[in-house]
Amino acid sequence: MASSLYHQPQSPFCARLPHDVILTIFLEVATIDILGPPRHLPPLFRICRYIYNVLRANRKALYARIYRRKFDTRAAVRRLGANAINNSALAFQLMKQTSALKRLRQGDLDSHNLTSDLWTAYLMFLENDGRNYEHLMTYAHIDTLIDRFMEVRLWSGRESNLGWPIDSTPGSLVVWMLWFTMSPDRLSKLGDRRGRFMDLLRPFALVPVLYYPFHAPDVRFDLPDEDALPEPGEDVTPFGFFPTYRDPDMVVEEVWHYGRALNIMPPLIGLGAKMVFVMLAEAVPYEPPSMLPVDREHADPADGVRPTQADFVEWASVRGVRLYRPGNWDWMDQLSPEQRRLEDDVSWRRELKSISASLDNDWNRLTGCYDPRHELPLKGVVYTFGSIVGMFAGRMQIPDLFRYRDVVQAQNMPQLSDFPLVAEQPVYVKFREHHCIDPEDPIPTGTLPDGLGDDVQNAYFPKPFNYKHIGNSLRIELPRSRVTARYEDFVEGRPNSHNPDRCRLCIYNREEDERQLRRRIEAFREASLNNSDADAEMAIDDEDDDSMDTGSAPRSRRSSSSSQDSDFSYYFGDEHDDPIAAHRFRLEHDREARAIVDELMSQGLPDDYEDFVENECNGIQDIIITGEVLPRHGEAWHHYRFYGRVRKWDGLIVLVRIPTHLPMILKTIFRGYLIGNKNFVGSWRSYHDNLNAIPLEGPFALSRVEEAPSARSPIPTSPSPSQPAALAMPISPPA
Repeated sequence: MASSLYHQPQSPFCARLPHDVILTIFLEVATIDILGPPRHLPPLFRICRYIYNVLRANRKALYARIYRRKFDTRAAVRRLGANAINNSALAFQLMKQTSALKRLRQGDLDSHNLTSDLWTAYLMFLENDGRNYEHLMTYAHIDTLIDRFMEVRLWSGRESNLGWPIDSTPGSLVVWMLWFTMSPDRLSKLGDRRGRFMDLLRPFALVPVLYYPFHAPDVRFDLPDEDALPEPGEDVTPFGFFPTYRDPDMVVEEVWHYGRALNIMPPLIGLGAKMVFVMLAEAVPYEPPSMLPVDREHADPADGVRPTQADFVEWASVRGVRLYRPGNWDWMDQLSPEQRRLEDDVSWRRELKSISASLDNDWNRLTGCYDPRHELPLKGVVYTFGSIVGMFAGRMQIPDLFRYRDVVQAQNMPQLSDFPLVAEQPVYVKFREHHCIDPEDPIPTGTLPDGLGDDVQNAYFPKPFNYKHIGNSLRIELPRSRVTARYEDFVEGRPNSHNPDRCRLCIYNREEDERQLRRRIEAFREASLNNSDADAEMAIDDEDDDSMDTGSAPRSRRSSSSSQDSDFSYYFGDEHDDPIAAHRFRLEHDREARAIVDELMSQGLPDDYEDFVENECNGIQDIIITGEVLPRHGEAWHHYRFYGRVRKWDGLIVLVRIPTHLPMILKTIFRGYLIGNKNFVGSWRSYHDNLNAIPLEGPFALSRVEEAPSARSPIPTSPSPSQPAALAMPISPPA
């Protein structure tokens, strides 16, 4: 076939052109249309035989250059390693992404490639620094496909699941991409779709017993644990019907990414639905009730805790869910030379400004937090220390107790009209973060009898305990055991007290490096002596293969300057057992990706290639968070204090909120993750003395308030209906 197409002789003029000139010309032609596939490239292969041979011989290099010009690459280098992102990998990704973009542009919900294409789009969003977003939104119009999927496919197949929507990979990816694609303009133009989307998301957002918002049940703090999963054959866990431990083999999927089979779990649909549900709910702010005082100066102190119209205006000015920031194409041009150098480096740092860097924690959770029994060897940072420090504001949604009880205990899904109404209350809190620095010992984990977990209702603290802020540190006291611990305050820009000469992990790492060096030297000496004996050369080769492999394999360095550590293991990432084998239960066989791999990856990584993650120790062993409501917010919405801890394994933040002036109000437990390092989203639950009971739960979402809104904002003069501080959200059944 090739001979019939390229039978013409080579052009004498073209034969005089150097290869690099030809490739440069073709690069410019291929990127005339910067968005979408390089559609001007295929005709160039037919110019003449010489051009064809040059392009065939340099196809990977050309495709790699096209990919670098059209798409974002920095996140892939940080997460997969610089050595892994070679010409073969970039050529593979160019073919994979352009094919997916063309199909997504067609909007075919019946495509047999739909799941793999949605995976491609989702990973492009996670790697977006400004360019990927333009391809997905401007060229592929993926927002149109997402809206159609939400209305047509999100509940598809629920008849086989007792009426409950299925927690599927495509549905999870679409729910999360609804946040990625939501702009202020798009949000304002949703119209009636806003109510329909909220109703479609209602089961996922309000029924955590079915749709998990956490990577592992919140009752455990000390993970990983080989005994984290129930024994085979057990019908229920020690916690009753909830929480449920998911089988890791049924969670992890194999996705082809840059020419390699990537083990990754779909994003949690329960967590994403809560974030999107709150995002849609707060799109229409409440008007200040006219019956309330205009501001605090006009309020009667005898009324006690009561909001004013100014407090409602302030609440309307904050968003619990900040919309995704898409960035711009040439964002690097706005950075200083030093910042550009950091962005181009292969290491992840807290100082990175790129959009994708803010999602590195989310990536690391998806690729490293699907098996609570093991710490995966290439796991990265899952919580960026200092992220929660500052003022946060948002809302918590409170379902009607009796309807909530009926829904979570129902075998068959009730009608939407039977789902609980949801009230909303503002949440304001100013957080501090405190670190236990080695060689200081962290406080132990709280434990409950009969294997009922690590006391999540006390934020994993042992009972009783006291804490007091003294100077620049937090002092923790355990009266029963007479144990005390000191946690340093985190202050942005101020180094902590970590001393490599006293840090036990640093000392252990230096000693381990010395032991490995001695082993390599000994292996080299043995190999030299054995190789000098020609008569035993073959036998020696067979015997010494293992020892000669030590330190010889090329490795992809994916370093992190802000990983955490504890008990001689990095705080968020350690090297232990290999990841579990990937399953294909929920993801159809991606034949197209495998075909591209077979075609392009023949000259990929060497057989002895090995990935590794190098973390720099900063001495942090444990993180405690404290917070309080500012007085002016407490006068409107009650006074509270917060305390809690960060779970090392997946970065889960668990906080207990306790009223300071009204002890009859029960304490509340907030559990969630920082999404995109800016939205604190999760599920709050009420305190319950019965440890086996399913408590009342609801979504919450808080985001950082960069500048506190003024409490004396202008008040609308138009009359508004009287509304309580906690407002019920009506249900609008889909048409």
